Amino acid sequence: MTAAFREATATDATAWQALLERLPSGDLLHDWEWAAVAAFDGTPRRSFVLEEGGALVGMCAAQVRRTSLGRSFWYVPRGPVLDYDHPQAAERLGAMLEGLRTVARGDRAIAVRLEPRVEAGSAAAALFRARGLRKVAATLQTPDTRLVQLLPDDEAMLATFDKDTRYAIRRSAREEVTTRVVDDPADDASLTALHTLVTDTLRRASYRLPEFERYGLIWRGLASAGRARIVQAWHAGLLGSAALLVVEGDRSFYLYAGSVREAPGETKRFPAYAVQWQLMRTAREMGARTHDLWGVAPESAGPEHPWYGYSLFKKGFGGRFVPWAGSWDLVIDPIVYRLRDAATAVRGRLGRRGTPA
Repeated sequence: MTAAFREATATDATAWQALLERLPSGDLLHDWEWAAVAAFDGTPRRSFVLEEGGALVGMCAAQVRRTSLGRSFWYVPRGPVLDYDHPQAAERLGAMLEGLRTVARGDRAIAVRLEPRVEAGSAAAALFRARGLRKVAATLQTPDTRLVQLLPDDEAMLATFDKDTRYAIRRSAREEVTTRVVDDPADDASLTALHTLVTDTLRRASYRLPEFERYGLIWRGLASAGRARIVQAWHAGLLGSAALLVVEGDRSFYLYAGSVREAPGETKRFPAYAVQWQLMRTAREMGARTHDLWGVAPESAGPEHPWYGYSLFKKGFGGRFVPWAGSWDLVIDPIVYRLRDAATAVRGRLGRRGTPA
């Protein structure tokens, strides 16, 4: 059966979301509601579907960044979304790429960058290698994660964590840390508290600070659709930690989190552990079977890596380390693409020279 590629419309929203939640390659960055976030980021989304016999079999959400001289560069985060185990997966991917090539050329795009949610070394990754795409070393999304299986029994799941993590969870309960799960998209106080904690946490690590308006778009869009929760940990009336949970089908995602730093000599109550433990149980109640801890340092990284500390925290919850397959460019204009690469290389060399004292 021939696959037909076309631009998605509002009438596709329900079928789009259903397919996204059913396929293992589906990711929250392809959620129908994420289009509002992409627009806020200045990279408005163009959404496309692949149809066979009137049914959707694939989707692709491309974020469009305008460049100079009326050109553009397209980016597909964690996509395209397809059933990569299907016997016709190669043909469907080919149809998706040809469709993207045509519409991107009409937009005067230089290239379309693809970052699918497929594991490195998998049969799905081999499909991309076979298409003659240009492999790119850098990724825009986190290149590695940990996936934790959400077992149906609490004690069985706790047994998969390391002993220090089990201790922290149980110590948190003994210290009377309580958790609260928020599902009301109109709960601005909980959203503000989450944003404040994340901002303070990132400021301590000298990372870029998040915009509150962006958090509002994510929370209201996904919570209104029933796919997001805020989980908080409290002690003696004070908020100690909070995080955002998103569930897509049988997959959950640990998206944003922050905690209050304990004062010297203060009793350790491990609120971040209480939050993560509650996140997993809440995700399981919402139908998730696998919990994506979103981003970790490479498996071989040492203490010098900036992500080492929170990667150790995530590793304590078990699961398996997963390197994603990376990025590929579907080159639309080879001449401009090569010029762009050359200019990037020159800027890199100049940057390494430094500036005179």
